[in-house]
Amino acid sequence: MRCLPLLVLALALPSLGWADLRLPPKPTMMEKLARGIANVGLATSELLDSNYEILQEKGPTYAYTVGIVQGVSRVIMDAGVGALEIGTFFIPTKSMKMPAHDTGQVEPLPPADLIDNWY
Repeated sequence: MRCLPLLVLALALPSLGWADLRLPPKPTMMEKLARGIANVGLATSELLDSNYEILQEKGPTYAYTVGIVQGVSRVIMDAGVGALEIGTFFIPTKSMKMPAHDTGQVEPLPPADLIDNWY
């Protein structure tokens, strides 16, 4: 009689881990079409976003020169990738858009342990 609860527990525990073994859902045609429409429709926002990002990190002179060029290149890339995804939406794939390499992630301050003990 004591073995029955242990047996039930031994059979039930592995089933709790089954949820972690599922594969991610496959991309669908409608998701790809919507992603392409969003990329084409919102491509122009990259012009202001790149400019603002660089303005916060490096200042106005750099932002109004390099930021505008970077923004224009991102607009062209997003519009092109969006048009490609709209044109090939009937072949469901993952997103073709790569993340930006120049994310603007910098550390403006030294690490916390160096602020007090810099010598």
